Amino acid sequence: MPDSVPVLVVGAGPSGLVSALWLAQNGIKVRIIDREDTFRVGSRGFGIQPRTNEVFQILGVNDDVQKLATPIPTMRAYAIPGGTVPVKTWDLYEKTGVWPDRPYANGTCLSQTTLEEILRQHLSKQGIEVELSKGLISFVQDEDAVTATVAVHKGGKATDVTEKIVAKYLIGSDGARGTTRKLLGLTFQGETRDTDGMVWGDVEIKNLGSDYWHVWAKPGHFTVMARPFSPSSKTFHIGITGQNFDPVDLNVPANAVAFIRKETGRDDLEFGHWSWLSYFKPNMRIVDKFQDGRVFVVGDSAHVHSPSGGQGMNCSVQDASNVAWKLALVLKSMALPSLLQSYNEERLPVITQMLHATSTLYTHLVAKEKTVSVPESKQTVDAKEDPKKTGFLRWRNTALELYGINYRISSIVVEGRDADTASWDAEDVRARAYAGYEGKGTLCAGDRAPEAPGLLHVEDGAQTSLLKIFKPYLHTVLMFFASEAAGKEVVDSVAKYPKEVIQTFIISRPNDSSHSHAAILIDSDEHTHTAYRVVNDGITVVIVRPDTFIGAIVKDAAGVDGYFKNIFV
Repeated sequence: MPDSVPVLVVGAGPSGLVSALWLAQNGIKVRIIDREDTFRVGSRGFGIQPRTNEVFQILGVNDDVQKLATPIPTMRAYAIPGGTVPVKTWDLYEKTGVWPDRPYANGTCLSQTTLEEILRQHLSKQGIEVELSKGLISFVQDEDAVTATVAVHKGGKATDVTEKIVAKYLIGSDGARGTTRKLLGLTFQGETRDTDGMVWGDVEIKNLGSDYWHVWAKPGHFTVMARPFSPSSKTFHIGITGQNFDPVDLNVPANAVAFIRKETGRDDLEFGHWSWLSYFKPNMRIVDKFQDGRVFVVGDSAHVHSPSGGQGMNCSVQDASNVAWKLALVLKSMALPSLLQSYNEERLPVITQMLHATSTLYTHLVAKEKTVSVPESKQTVDAKEDPKKTGFLRWRNTALELYGINYRISSIVVEGRDADTASWDAEDVRARAYAGYEGKGTLCAGDRAPEAPGLLHVEDGAQTSLLKIFKPYLHTVLMFFASEAAGKEVVDSVAKYPKEVIQTFIISRPNDSSHSHAAILIDSDEHTHTAYRVVNDGITVVIVRPDTFIGAIVKDAAGVDGYFKNIFV
């Protein structure tokens, strides 16, 4: 008899692991399978953007991530041949600061191997283990379930040993070459750069310092990069990227070593063990839809792109968090299945715009400027580049931090504070779904929920912050009002909805703790009032979704009902 499970997750990369962990923390039973015989090794998606740290924090994994993550090294390019004379020193991303509403700044590096291990450890604590050597080969779905046929795999190939799994829903996180997207028949629109190619790998190297991210560039042809795993490591992440140059033959350690030595002039480099080496062609593609019935695609199953900008793993994590909280409510019979349609509605515009951004950055993986061949000491002012503009291996786009991602266009968010929403141009809002409204001085429903430190529990004075109280299984209602009488109707309205998936806090200014119908947090430094742009003593209610995006900003009980009726049965 087929095994029955609420959700089958196909693929155990970051998006699959986050999907499974998010659901498990919501009390949803999950099976997660992967066709590989062993867990993958390799840095692959090693960049962690600041917004992803916030998502990891509410999942409870960020402490473990930060213990092992390292800062992005400063980059240094060298003249070739010779390969030792610096011609340029710079930062890949422009340095940013930490603010009360943005607790993380400046991305970090962590091998995807290590990140996946951390996520598996936390998943194991929920009683769920990744089932290796099992891959999806077919499925059928009807109004009630998905019946998947899973085959035992050896060496990545299916055997004749199969089992049936009946799931209420299936999440395809099996990557660009996976079967889920193909079985759904989704289009994969975009382009492949046929004349280009990339080789990436992890290798031990002697006689190379670990204080910089080393770069050797032949303008118009290729770039060789070596990023140290840490400031004291002798293991490096190697990249060879070509434009109108295809390093297809360099997917062999001996060939890669010979090429690097020849083209950089660094015959003194001693290469040791290669733990990973991979070749691929740059693809920039996206599916036409992220959902078909009871089946969803997340991460690389739904979109692939250049590694420039460090967006792949990070956007995949947000795919997972978006669909998982909605699935959890539907599976608990608290929400109608129609809620799930908002996954495609919200994520498709974000990923479309992200692909445009990373495709632009891709053109800067190979140098065009003469400055990479002229020693720094001999460069004129005119020859030097503007460090504030995007250029060769220099990403100057604040959207890459992912703080700007928003779902203002979503049909399930309710904006009741901004009177101008009726005049918004839908196409303009959709076009800003990725980059957001940086510097515009606005905060609306659909935006990321800002962090706010300095909150004090009125009962004991214990200090907390919003990111510490947000949970992946709870809506969080933040109420701002001057008196208990003024807010009683709003409090009563929230109380009508399921208490097991909603937490409510009254955010009071210092010396105002006269409320008794909800938990009270004293905004000691008024960071919450500032971040959420509460400037008067009227009623403001902010409803934060489990994925820490704002579901609603409203002024009264009717607004609360307007949002929750979009969510709950």
